[in-house]
Amino acid sequence: MRLDEVNWARLLPYSRGNEDAEFEHDFVAQFKVCMLSGNLPGISAMLTQMDRREDRLTAQDFTFDWRKLYDLVRNIVVPKIWQDNPIQQRSKLKNIVDLICEANRFFPQSAAMEVFEELLPQIQFNSMDRQILTVQLLTLFVPTARPPKGVELVTSGPQSTDPQRWLPTIFSLWSFNLRTSVFDAYLMNLVTTLVLEQRGQLRLTNEQLRFVFASGLHFFNLPVSRGAATLPRNISTQLRDSSGVYRMQAGAGLPLKEERAHSFARFIVYTMHDESSGGTLELFEQLVQMIEPFYHPSNNGAWSGLLARFLRHLAKELLQRSRAEAAEDCEVPIDARLSRSVRRRLVVLVRTLAMLLLFSKGEDSVSMSHSTLKHLAELEPDLIFRPLLDTLYTAIDSVTETHRMISAMRALAKLATTLSTFAHYPEGAQHIAPLLTLTLPGIDVNDPTKSYFALSFIHNLCHNGVVFDELLASGDMPEVRSMSKESTEDTDVSEPPELDMNQIEWATRASTTQFEAWIDQYLRRVFALMDNLSSSQDTTNNTSSSADMKLVMMASYSIELVLKQCGSRYYPMISRLITQFVTSITSLSAVEGMHKVVNAFVSALPELAHASLLPLCCERIAEEIDNGVGLTPSLSRFTRTHSETTLIWFATMLLALVESSNGRHLLKYKSQIVHAMKLLSGTCMSRHVYNIGGQMLHCVMLNLTSTTPCLTRSVPESVWNDSEFRDNHFRYWGKHPNVADDSFSLEWHTPNMQEIEFAQELMREMVEPRIGELIAFIDSASEREPSNTENVELNRLVWILRCGVRGLGHLVPPPGTTIVADELADALVGGDDANGMPPRYRLDRQVPGGYVFTDADSSEYGEVMDIRKRVGLATAQALQCVVGRSDGNVENIKALILLGESVVCYYAVDRPQFTSNRRTWNYGIEGFAMDNTICEMPRIYASRRALLTQMSRLFHNTRFMPASDLFSDIAAQIAHLCLSAYSEVRSYAVSALDNIMAVVPQIKYPLIPMFVAELDARDESNPEKMMGALRVLDSLPIRRACLRDWRFFPAMVLALCRAQHEDKPQVKTMIRNTAVTQVVYVVAPVEPVPPGPLLEQMVNALDGANTDVASAVAKSRETCAQRYKFAAAEYTRLVNELVGILRDAGTTWRFAAIAGYYLDQLTSVRTAPEQQLVGTLAEYLTSDLMLFRESAALNLAQAIGMIKKRSKASNANIAAAQRRQQLDMRGGRALGAPHAYADLCERALDGDADAVQTPFVDNPACGWFVWPKTTKVYAAAPAGDALAFDSIEEASRPAYDAVRAVLFADGKWAEIARLFSVESTRPSEEEMFGGTRAGLFSQMFSLFGPPLLDRAWTAIEGLARENERVGAQRAAAEMIGGLLRGTKHWAQSGLDAMWTQLIPLLDTVFARLAPDTLRFWQAALQYAFARRDPRRYLPLIRLVVYNRPFDPQAEAPFAEAAKLDILRTMFGAWDWRVASAVVASRPRFLDALAHPYKQVRDAAAISMYTLSSAEFSVSYACVDDAVDDLARYGPLGRDFSQWAGSSRTQALISEMTHRVQAWKADVEPSTVGPTNFSRGSKTLLSFFYVGFRFGPRRLTLDHAPNILQLLSELQEHHDDDELCRLASSNLEFLSQVLYTANLSESVGTKLLALLDSSMWHVVNKALPLLCTLTFANRFTLSREIRARILDTTALFLEHDQIEVRQAASSSLTNMVKCASGHVISDINTRFSAKLQRRLPRVRYGRVPKDPQSYSKLVLTRHAGVLGLSCLVLAFPYTIPEWMPAVLVQLAECIDDPNPIQSTVQRTFAEFRRTHMDTWHEDRKRFSTNQLDILTDMLVSPCYYA
Repeated sequence: MRLDEVNWARLLPYSRGNEDAEFEHDFVAQFKVCMLSGNLPGISAMLTQMDRREDRLTAQDFTFDWRKLYDLVRNIVVPKIWQDNPIQQRSKLKNIVDLICEANRFFPQSAAMEVFEELLPQIQFNSMDRQILTVQLLTLFVPTARPPKGVELVTSGPQSTDPQRWLPTIFSLWSFNLRTSVFDAYLMNLVTTLVLEQRGQLRLTNEQLRFVFASGLHFFNLPVSRGAATLPRNISTQLRDSSGVYRMQAGAGLPLKEERAHSFARFIVYTMHDESSGGTLELFEQLVQMIEPFYHPSNNGAWSGLLARFLRHLAKELLQRSRAEAAEDCEVPIDARLSRSVRRRLVVLVRTLAMLLLFSKGEDSVSMSHSTLKHLAELEPDLIFRPLLDTLYTAIDSVTETHRMISAMRALAKLATTLSTFAHYPEGAQHIAPLLTLTLPGIDVNDPTKSYFALSFIHNLCHNGVVFDELLASGDMPEVRSMSKESTEDTDVSEPPELDMNQIEWATRASTTQFEAWIDQYLRRVFALMDNLSSSQDTTNNTSSSADMKLVMMASYSIELVLKQCGSRYYPMISRLITQFVTSITSLSAVEGMHKVVNAFVSALPELAHASLLPLCCERIAEEIDNGVGLTPSLSRFTRTHSETTLIWFATMLLALVESSNGRHLLKYKSQIVHAMKLLSGTCMSRHVYNIGGQMLHCVMLNLTSTTPCLTRSVPESVWNDSEFRDNHFRYWGKHPNVADDSFSLEWHTPNMQEIEFAQELMREMVEPRIGELIAFIDSASEREPSNTENVELNRLVWILRCGVRGLGHLVPPPGTTIVADELADALVGGDDANGMPPRYRLDRQVPGGYVFTDADSSEYGEVMDIRKRVGLATAQALQCVVGRSDGNVENIKALILLGESVVCYYAVDRPQFTSNRRTWNYGIEGFAMDNTICEMPRIYASRRALLTQMSRLFHNTRFMPASDLFSDIAAQIAHLCLSAYSEVRSYAVSALDNIMAVVPQIKYPLIPMFVAELDARDESNPEKMMGALRVLDSLPIRRACLRDWRFFPAMVLALCRAQHEDKPQVKTMIRNTAVTQVVYVVAPVEPVPPGPLLEQMVNALDGANTDVASAVAKSRETCAQRYKFAAAEYTRLVNELVGILRDAGTTWRFAAIAGYYLDQLTSVRTAPEQQLVGTLAEYLTSDLMLFRESAALNLAQAIGMIKKRSKASNANIAAAQRRQQLDMRGGRALGAPHAYADLCERALDGDADAVQTPFVDNPACGWFVWPKTTKVYAAAPAGDALAFDSIEEASRPAYDAVRAVLFADGKWAEIARLFSVESTRPSEEEMFGGTRAGLFSQMFSLFGPPLLDRAWTAIEGLARENERVGAQRAAAEMIGGLLRGTKHWAQSGLDAMWTQLIPLLDTVFARLAPDTLRFWQAALQYAFARRDPRRYLPLIRLVVYNRPFDPQAEAPFAEAAKLDILRTMFGAWDWRVASAVVASRPRFLDALAHPYKQVRDAAAISMYTLSSAEFSVSYACVDDAVDDLARYGPLGRDFSQWAGSSRTQALISEMTHRVQAWKADVEPSTVGPTNFSRGSKTLLSFFYVGFRFGPRRLTLDHAPNILQLLSELQEHHDDDELCRLASSNLEFLSQVLYTANLSESVGTKLLALLDSSMWHVVNKALPLLCTLTFANRFTLSREIRARILDTTALFLEHDQIEVRQAASSSLTNMVKCASGHVISDINTRFSAKLQRRLPRVRYGRVPKDPQSYSKLVLTRHAGVLGLSCLVLAFPYTIPEWMPAVLVQLAECIDDPNPIQSTVQRTFAEFRRTHMDTWHEDRKRFSTNQLDILTDMLVSPCYYA
């Protein structure tokens, strides 16, 4: 697949209305067309739709070629230097990733082994180079779908389809990098997806489950001990990442979310099957016990958000699985489905954590806890609502704790729909009325947040069908079942409780008596809220607080719904309250809010609202106008006289009344409405007033003629009026009909003849006369300057005309194609996506939209169209008049712009209105449980969606209007106003023109040259006009047109690049922003690609249904060819013009940079580089401006890369191309024995001719983990001095010659050296090696070979020898790094000459390195060595390894440390391929063990560890062998997390340890200052510390536990801070690592041995380490070792040293959190027994009779108190059944002497702190006597007691 393919498929004639076309019915054929189009989002959407089809397609129906997608992704993520448009390609990466995720299930099952064959040979976890990308690709491409029915699994061979075969391979790869967040996340996602897709066929073993749970626990990164160093979550790439050498950093990887919490949650849910021991349920229970304390609000931290997200995903996935398995078409076997008992246990576990989050400090955590509880309540409402409602009632009643009340309100709003669904949770109905009453105080103007959620609760209840009507409860209350204390404690979790429906219904009926009082108080509170909130009409900036506006909108929504859902008995009260408020308050601060209230009143109860308010409003309006109010001319939008307040108030109320009324209701009050409109719009001269009159005209005309849904309640009107429903409405709460059922019965208002005639009368009386008045005014205004009164009159005329034109929208359709009715066009709500976004029609014609007049020959149709045309002509004339005047009134100009926009765009709906409605139509719909395959939703939402669907049809029809002369004239006049001198006018004009161009796209093309011309330099250029032109050019319609059409693109680019004549900063900024926005999407023209066989097959298939298909395709191909020919010519001209701009000495650097940006994107490998462009770039390498040099370096490198690429493509015999081969590796035997390849470099250094001539393998991963079948290799350098590029493509020859002429010119390299070595203004320590510049030199030396080196050598040598100048060293490093990398294809003669010159120079340079220049040469070597075979650089290796050996005895410590750094850079880049060569040189690392200088010791430690790690490689002969061998190790595969090292490494570590121990024995106690022991110990510890920090950790994990005793002793050397820190960090890291099962046992045993130390300080610090190890490896440590650790820790509660007892107590507390029930019981019994013997009484000041026995008894009782205290503190937020008795026992020890007394006091203080929030519930678990004892302990004594 190629993204730049010509879109042939989109040119096919295609009509959705053609029911006979085979193409329409063949879904797979549609998909193939979409594939050809390259429309990646469309392909993903179609794949998703395939998944939702009833006949779900599988790989049997359609297969997807994964390799094409793989190649596409690979080329984008790791682009070549010559690759076109990498930025654009990468911008498509997200769409490609989404496509792969959707297409994975269509990969053939056998593709798994093919993916492994491709990706496993790329594994090289010693380095991070592209490894994250490799794991991401593995996650994406391994097929995880369940095999189709009837297909048997292939268990072996290259076509294997059994995941059980290769799953151990995944776990083996996982073990390489345990506890690294990136690898853990991606591999867990792969395993999770596999488990999800293959439910019923694949079950993981207990070992695999524990492995994943252990990794999941580490996701959260929870702190266990305070103050400890934190183990790095990611392996640092500081030492080994070579991604900087690529054009785009490979380290960036794919835009694939890690989604750690989501993956782990899905894994838990979909691996849970039964209640078996060791299964997922048991492991999850253990996990909950461990992480529960971290959910409490007091434990807020970095982990809180991740834990909350994990919980939400867990609940959501559980809900989705339960629904999927409950479906009739579920394919999961019965035995693999989730049983009810398991699900209920899981719900209880998740509920426990969610309830703790309910009052968290983080707002996001609180919100996610609500979502979690909602998902759980959808499954098991009885388990959620019973405890939750108790908590919410208490929280809402709370006055002092506002945060708890707000959280409770939010929870109620979130769970309202679930709580009120009677069929789902009958008990919830009786809580609705009490909760509504309780939440009333939440509607508080002083707390908008609380008010918003209180109103949201009401809003969601109404949407769910709650009816506010009183029901009579017949008879007495049924007998209430006795409820024991344990009734709410889930005593029988496995089965839901039985419900007494009689009792529930009686209680529900009884609760409805509260509705009347509640409605009264609710309305009063909302009115008070509206009265006090600020209104936009009270401010001068026409803006208001977004929070207030949000609250006003929510209040109006809730009022409308409440009034719709209330019973008729409350109508008089509602009418009285609203009328009273409307008439008693006329404050403009409440006008906006009250407008929405009245609007809601009319929407819900139209007849009542009109009868109550409309005559009143009309009467008060007439009265005010009769008194002269509103007659003073005024054009102000913000200020108004106080006298207008009442008039505006009642006019606004009247507007609200007519705004939401359909024609039937308006006809009743026709005369009053017309009279009021004429007064407001015809008599008043105040802008505020006549604006309201115009809006009334618009609304009345539109409502009289529109087709809209009628009043919509939760049930159809027939059901609403049914007595059975009225008497039992609570049974219908939450019951939503299917929109496809007849019972849905959505009623529509269609205009009758009376309404149409009323609209026509308004058109003739109020719109048509204004046309002549406007024309007359324009004629008079052209002769003289209008007065203020005349300006107001003009503004009123324009406004009334605009409102009138907008009111005509439903009368006639827009001019365009003929409307044809069909089934598709008639469908308003329905289809598979009825719950989603309303449709966007993709038809090529108009559809029926409910227009009144559709017959173009009728007189009515002609009359309406004539009025629209006359208004348009008058508007065009008026606009032409104001365009020609410079002194026009700004307000009137803006009004005329809006009128012109309405004339063109508005036909019942405009673009901004449609976009806004489409964005918000489904607000709140997520609160309802809906299935995408079942079209069920609340009727109110369905009505809203139906209305928006109708709007979609109306808006769709506006997109087929022709660009008539009138429309073009109006658009042209508005375009001229975009260049106005007034910024306000420009803003209005640009917005209007944007909408016009979106509706009538053809209009924009004649306008583009005008805006482009405004950027040209000329005497009369105006910065204001330039800003207007730039705004238009940056608008989306114009930008798309210019970027796609080569008729306009060159002119626009050149205009932007030449617009430097204007110095205004704002103009310059806009030019730059416009160019930067566009340059990302610039593409060079692409020659059309002939259609492939797939398209030919489809054309043949379609030709039978439509005979024009083949001819249409042929015509399209011809059109494409003509377009390409024109675009290619314009492309050449544009490039030459841009080069001219660059070469022009008068071009400023800013605009030259813009030209450079465009040239960078326009350069394409498909077109030969332009000679003039390339020559200019080469010349600009010596520009005085750094920006030009950097731009030239980047673009010239790309141009040279393209010359090389085209030359190799045009001539297969070119020397550079002949050296590249595809070698059959045959398990590595092509390069010697598989393991002998690691010694190949060593043998080459020793002079082995075969090793030297063996083909070069540049891929560093090749053979490390597994050998590929074939790989790309390069033959050894040929003899002679032939150039690599001895033949240049003919078309590229001029460009080649131009570059050569510049680079070979005399003095050019001296100038390059001078300018490239200029030091930047940054400090020297911030000077960086330039990868772009090095890339340029690499391309130069690669193309021109040794002759160029001869020219450049003097300059390079001169720079390299200037060792005192930082800039010179940086430039020399860049040149030499590029030179080394550019010799890839050189012949041997040239290489020999280069090494002859280079090696002595580098020897000198390395000898003179300074601290601020070392990094440049390290970067240069890393750049040169990256992804290159080390045998290419044998002379350099000899220099570094043999000629400059490390000398620990030297007197220059920095020089020796630099040698080690250079050496480390070398084997850090080449790793295992060069390790043996370095080892053979016998470096004297060990002699630096006790070096006096820290710098040398650290460098030696890093070098030793890196070299030792580099010796590791696996090297399986082939992928099949690797997969089969790893499977033989068991379900978890082979454990790669630890490695003892080679024999040399083992001897090295042993020798280091031996020397340190020997030096330790030699240290005298009186020795002061550093010793060999201290220095050697630091080096040894640094060796292991490197493994923890920089990875891989396998060596550290194997050997560090062996020196635990030494580490524990070294951390006590407090006189040496560095030594103490290193020892402590190593110990802490060692305890935090996630170990595999075998290794964790060993580490645990060795840590336990530390407790045998006689030094209490060692024991004191070892106890927290054991605690951390137990927590971090809870799922890998065996039960026996955990029990042993816990018992041993408990023994130290009786230690003589109190510090040890306290450390043991803290550690034991954390261990108890992870312990099982019987362990806790044993601890309780054990330590309770220690308190049985009481202390003898000893009077104050006296000595005990037997002090020794007394002290021993105190120690025993203190151990008992500490042990019981551990139990209490281990459960800080719950009250287990054993805790009351334990607390009583502790209370009895309060009179014991210290430290017993102080321990008891601290325990109770902590108990009080952690249980304060839930004490109202927790106290129920104590008896009366126990509560009395606790009260004495918890309540402070009073002085007056």
